Parts: sequence; C-alpha cells; structure tokens
Amino acid sequence: MPAQPSPAVVALAPTELAGVEVTARRRVERRIDAPLAITALGGTQLDAGGFQNAAQAIDSAPGASTVDVGGGFTQVQIRGVSSSLGGNDNGYYLDEIPFTGVTVPWHPDARAFDLDRIEVLRGPQGTLFGEGSMGGTVRILTNKPELDRFAALAQAGWSTAEGGGTGWNAKAMANLPLLEDQLALRVVATDESLPGWVDDVAAERRDINRHRVTTRRARLRFEPSENWRFDAAHWSYHSAAPGGGYAADDAMEVGSYYARDADWRTSNLVSTYQGGESSVTYTYAVAELEQRQRGDILPGTRYDSDTAIAVRTHELRWSSTTPRRLSWTAGAYRREARRSDVSVIGAVGPSSSRQDNGGGALFGELTLQLPWAGWTANAGLRYFTDHVEGASLGIGAESVLDERFQSWNPRVGIAWQPVPDTTLYASTAKGFRSGQLQPVTSYVLAQAAGIALPTRIRPDQIVTTELGAKTLMDGGRLLVEAALFHSRWQDVPVRVPVTDVFNGLVNSDGARIRGIEFGLTYQPWDRLAMQLESTLIDATYTTDVAGTSIRRGTQVYNTPRTTWGASLEYQYPVAQDLSGVVRAGVRHHSARQVALTQGTPGDAIVSADARITLESAQGWSASVYGENLSNEDGADDARNTRGIATRLRPRTFGVEFAFRYR
Repeated sequence: MPAQPSPAVVALAPTELAGVEVTARRRVERRIDAPLAITALGGTQLDAGGFQNAAQAIDSAPGASTVDVGGGFTQVQIRGVSSSLGGNDNGYYLDEIPFTGVTVPWHPDARAFDLDRIEVLRGPQGTLFGEGSMGGTVRILTNKPELDRFAALAQAGWSTAEGGGTGWNAKAMANLPLLEDQLALRVVATDESLPGWVDDVAAERRDINRHRVTTRRARLRFEPSENWRFDAAHWSYHSAAPGGGYAADDAMEVGSYYARDADWRTSNLVSTYQGGESSVTYTYAVAELEQRQRGDILPGTRYDSDTAIAVRTHELRWSSTTPRRLSWTAGAYRREARRSDVSVIGAVGPSSSRQDNGGGALFGELTLQLPWAGWTANAGLRYFTDHVEGASLGIGAESVLDERFQSWNPRVGIAWQPVPDTTLYASTAKGFRSGQLQPVTSYVLAQAAGIALPTRIRPDQIVTTELGAKTLMDGGRLLVEAALFHSRWQDVPVRVPVTDVFNGLVNSDGARIRGIEFGLTYQPWDRLAMQLESTLIDATYTTDVAGTSIRRGTQVYNTPRTTWGASLEYQYPVAQDLSGVVRAGVRHHSARQVALTQGTPGDAIVSADARITLESAQGWSASVYGENLSNEDGADDARNTRGIATRLRPRTFGVEFAFRYR
C-alpha cells in the first residue's frame, strides 16, 4: 500500500487563534473562553519551533521560565514562584500523572517528540490540580492512538556545538490499529546524544558533559462502546551524563564534577465513561524517579548519592460535558509517596533518610452563568490532608517527623464576555505545600557550628489575585492576552549555609510577588505568524533571613525580573507538492540574582534561534537549524562561590530529516 499524501505546510485559519481547545479546567473548552491565564502549544507548533524538550516550550509562555541544569532535570519558575526545596512548587503532569518531588522540586525532562500539546497554566491551581501548584501547572499531553489508520514517523538528525562536540538523534513513532474502531496502540522511541562543551581543566579533558538520553513510550486505547474509553500508557526515560551537567565557570571549565544518571518511569490507566451530559473518569498512576550521582562536589571532596522517589495516585472525577447554565467538576484524590536517600560527602560519613507522604483530597469547581448576558461566576474548593512520616539517620544522630498537615484551598472568580472572542476575568486562588524533615547531617553539623536549625520545616502557602483579559481583533488575525497579578507567599523555605558543602533549611517570613504579563499572536496574512510575549515580575523576600544573604527586598531564588520573547514563522510554496517554512526567534531574561546558598548574581541572557524546513506532500521533510546564534555564554542562573553556574549550549548548528507515513 503506498504512502498516503500528507499535506504540506498548512497555514492556520484566523479563527483558529481563538478556537484552540484546552482542558485546563478538566473539561474541553476554547482557550479564549477559559477565565485563567493559559498558554497552549500544539504538536505542530512544537515541531515547527524545533523544541527538543518541554523546558524550551515552557520558556515561551508569558510569566514562565526554566533552567535546564542537565542530567535530566529542569527547574521551573512560574510567576515568581521558585524554590530549590520542598515538594514541587509548580505542578508538573505527564498526561494524568502528577510528578511531585517529595522534599525537593522534581521536574523531570520530557522530550518534545510526538506530543499533542503542552499547556502552561499560570496562577495557583490548587482546586483541580492540588498540592504544589502554587505558581501554576505544566501539563505535557501525549498523542492518543488513532483507531482508524496506520501511521508512522521516523526522524534522524546531527548537530555540532561551536567549540564543543557533536550530537545525533534518532526518533520513531508507529500508530497501530489492532481492532477496527475499537483498539489501537501508539509506540514511540527516541535516542539522542547531546553534544558536550564543558572542559575539565584538572584532567585536561574536553567536552566532558555529553549527554545520552533515551525514551520509550506506549499508549493503548480501547473503546468497547461509544460511551466507554480506556487508556493504558507507559513511559520510560534514561539520561546518562558521566561528565556532569551544564554548570561551568565563565571559561566553560570545571575543576570538579560528578556524574549524574537519571531514570523515570510512569504507568497509568484511565477509564472514562461518557453519559448524556457528563463524564466520569478514574485514573490510576504510578511514577518512579531515580538519580545516582558519583564524583567530586568540590575539588578533593568526594560525593556519592542515590535518591529514589515513588508516587502512586488515584483520582475519581465527575465533570459536566455539555454547555449548560451550571457546569461542574467534582472528585476525590489519593496520593502515596516515598523518598529515600543514601549519601556520602567527603569524610563526613554515610547518612540516609526516608520520607513517606500519604495525602488525600476532596475537590469541586462550579461555573454558573449569571442572569446578565455574558457574565459567569466560578468557585472551587479543595480540602487536602497529608500525613508525613520521616526519619533521617547519620553520624550518630537521628531526626524524626510524624505530622499531619491540612489545608482548605479555595478559588473564586468572575468573567465577562462583552462580545464573542473577548473574555475579561478576575480571580483569587490559594496554593499549598506540605512541610518536610530537616536533613540530619545538616542538623548535626549546624549544632557543632553553633547554628540553630529547626528539626522540621512548616508548610508554605500562597494567595494570588489576578485580573486578566483576552481578545481577538483585526478580523480574527490578532490575539492579545494580558494579566496583572499579586501574590503573598508565606513561610517560603530557604537554605542556610552550614559548611562549604552542607546547608540547612528554615522557613522565611515569605515573599511578595507582583507582576504583569502580556502575549500577542498576529497573522497579518495566512502564511505569516508572529508572536510576542513579555513579563515583568517583582518577586522579593519580605524580611531578612538570619545566616543567609537574603535581605528584605532580595529577589526570589532563580526568578528573573523581566523576560521577553519574539518569534516569526513564514510558510511559502517552493514547487508543486513542496513547501517551505522559515522560523526565527529570540528570547531574553534579566539576571537571576540569588544563588542556592552563597554566591554572586547571574547574567542577563539573550539567545536566538532559526530554522528552515522543506516539507513534501509525499511525507518527507528536511530541516537546517541554528540554536543560540548569539553564542550567549553568560551565567543562566546565579553563580556559586566558585563562579560556577548553569550555561547554555554554545552556538549549535544541525540538520534533521523526517518521513511521515499515514
């Protein structure tokens, strides 16, 4: 059977700017109608932009930024909410699976291949998405199997980093109908070798931080009837970084480093029954994360550690599905999580710790059409409880935690649509995170140094008020979005330096966050699209924190004050059945000021990229691209006391070839 022609480049119709569908409120609706700040990047946009992973896509959303530290992990900042400890401060979901770090924010790398879309929800999402969604929530949604057709995609590429090494990638997808109109399987595999560019001056070795990343994914869909659907999925990821991550000094060199291997695996079962005007969904999910680190944390100071996190969740959800005067979502949630650590640092000796979190929640959200034309009100509430048990052992000491935390997390809002395709809204929402245990090694060393540390850290919470607007203008060719927000983040945990290697944890008074974000998408004609986004965030600690460099007015950890980005995409005919796409983008963020414990600020960063693609109606495509064309080599985050900070990969050029069969 010959390959069926796939369309060459197809420009978006102007009305599709408003018609992009999202499920940010656990039901399908147009993005422009949802009364919250949300960015949705579809699979076509991800492919056209050449995004390698979810971190790059998150970076393109107003109010959001990331730091890709290498070794399989990403730090995510949304609306000034950023920390290096505690459970996740910003929610992170792979399909229906919530990732939570359990004592440390853990946002695993997710490769941007064969994805349906990435949604970035800004503002606390504690009602529908639960604990940890204080600044917002990221949802990475995979493509579902297609029941009615066979499809396949193969992609291969090569790249080279200026002053560094070379890399390659091979990726494939197959969609397999197994039972006509009822059962289908979609499988995905990727293998990537990412070029290194950091040099080890002590051992006189070049380009040591080469990464190898492999993923496997399978998703099975079964539809025994029109009303009933089952999805079962498994996703595995492995990252090997034997030469360390993306941290280096200003000369792109290190004097010490540790190897970092990271693995995560997820499995889930989702059953959905669609009734007349509502649906019931049950989700069972398991996520496992592991990290192994071996090497020198400082010159001459050995560092070995093993971390394992396992999370098991159940959720039952009932939602209305048809337009009506009163729409709702209600449900119950259960989460069990365990983290265990074993580590040796220098001559201090081994230490171990474990923490078990057993949490549950009841939640609901209502949207009511008010008597006045165009007006709606929404209100939601989540009751959350978490039983935390932990023990930390080492060097003849023990620290124990056995406490129960609970929180009522409300959300209220009102929206007005004065005309179709325009939404004005106001909302107030609360987010929450549980407390945690003080590492025993830090506690004992602090006692010896005369530093007072608590044995446990209190939970933190945030309340955010937001005013927003979305509107479609110029005959549907111009989409404008803007929001003002104010947050009070209480009891933010921070790090206190104890030794050159160890730090302890304390609660600060908190932070005050104020900001404005703006996004614009413009299609002056069908084949040209332009995007612009910009954010100004004033996120500062409210009081001094004794024993640290944090003072009242200090910028919140890892949060840039300003960010902006712009991109342009032009689609053009080349010949019969052959089209071209040219895309270019630039991204800026101001300097991140605050290091993990001690150090100096990072740098303002400007990076640019470009990509040219030829696409054939016969299914093949070829691309050439350049990343970090400005060859930005500044510190992406704050430097530590040795001048080490995360760096962008130097100017990189590459080629990619793909063939699609459907």
